[in-house]
Amino acid sequence: MSRRFIACAYKKRYNKCLSKISLHQVLQGHETKSVLNTSLLSRGRFIFENFMIESMSTSTLSGDSIDENAFAIEDVSGAIEDYFFEGAEKLLEIWFDKKQAGATSLRNIPYSELVAMLDIAHCHILHSKSNECMDSYVLSESSMFVSDFRIVLKTCGTTRLLHTLRRILHLAKIYCNMDNVISVFYSRKNFMHPERQPYPHSSFETEVDYLEEHFTGGSAYCIGPQRQDCWFLYTMVTPRAAFTFPEHTLEILMNGLPDDVLNVFSPSVSKDGNDCRMKSAINTVLPPGIIVHEELFSPCGYSLNGLIPHSDHYITIHVTPEPNFSYVSFETNQNALNLNEQMLKVLEIFRPNKFLLTIFTNELSNEGKEVQKNLWDLKICGCRRTNLQFLELPTETLVYAQFERMENMK
Repeated sequence: MSRRFIACAYKKRYNKCLSKISLHQVLQGHETKSVLNTSLLSRGRFIFENFMIESMSTSTLSGDSIDENAFAIEDVSGAIEDYFFEGAEKLLEIWFDKKQAGATSLRNIPYSELVAMLDIAHCHILHSKSNECMDSYVLSESSMFVSDFRIVLKTCGTTRLLHTLRRILHLAKIYCNMDNVISVFYSRKNFMHPERQPYPHSSFETEVDYLEEHFTGGSAYCIGPQRQDCWFLYTMVTPRAAFTFPEHTLEILMNGLPDDVLNVFSPSVSKDGNDCRMKSAINTVLPPGIIVHEELFSPCGYSLNGLIPHSDHYITIHVTPEPNFSYVSFETNQNALNLNEQMLKVLEIFRPNKFLLTIFTNELSNEGKEVQKNLWDLKICGCRRTNLQFLELPTETLVYAQFERMENMK
């Protein structure tokens, strides 16, 4: 078995040093929890990013034979300074054909099977909520939503999201009698450090190749300047995917947040997720009656899922508050509040130095079309629009806009 062991700490945030980790302890199956500083454990994504055992091909271990060159184990009396977490998420949305004979519901997939599927991606469920139409899961790395005929999986860090594809399709077939996929959307912002991503996520080209092993007839796009901040999209849409109801999705991807905003998303300032939601003013962008579950991570970070009652509409927010690579994402398909006003309020709360906006809409969604129209003339105080693009897809249209604060522009 070939393994790599990495233990590191970010000295600006982690006051306590990790104990020396015995390689033999880990090889013999001792839980990571027993040898790591417990203050790091509640933020599950740090375990996977920095401390979980990852396969690699550079060394092979057999019995007690250890290649010392294959390990980067740090006794952090002087902590490693190059700690980094990739906040930008990989986002996968799959729609199945509800008209397929015998089709039931994706919500019939057993919880244990979802756990095993997410384990393939290297993330896990922290907690869940449900309404009549959808199940919501806050993950150690972002979120998942499961409704009758759609699954939305969003994961950050160095998760292996696309590795779950085969399992998702298998589970839909055996538990839900569904094997007709009518549309697929995979998207993400450009990564700050793509070289740290596992296969196939180190490049969009390899991601597309991987997707095309499972789907045919798809299209791939790079929207925005390819060598700067941009947004990647893969879509596969069949004729059966035509919507008979209004549908839109707004996503705001933000970088470079001010310190006074970032500081709220830490247990040293907020006592729990609810306190964090109030102090940050996130509560002001949520519709009345929304079913919320959230996580304030230790030592820092925040995730929120919200379900709109009596619908399959949702809101999800994720905050990576480390100053050197701060990132926030906001995503929703809600129609309970004015979508344009909600978008502007989110930007007012987080005050990012630069951000991307995407809005998908079909012809039946007046709210989505209104936001798309407004983006053409949108003026945000202190910001300059640096990119605006329109894309017509088989069943939807997409408007993409990119902004940056003028004080940061050279």
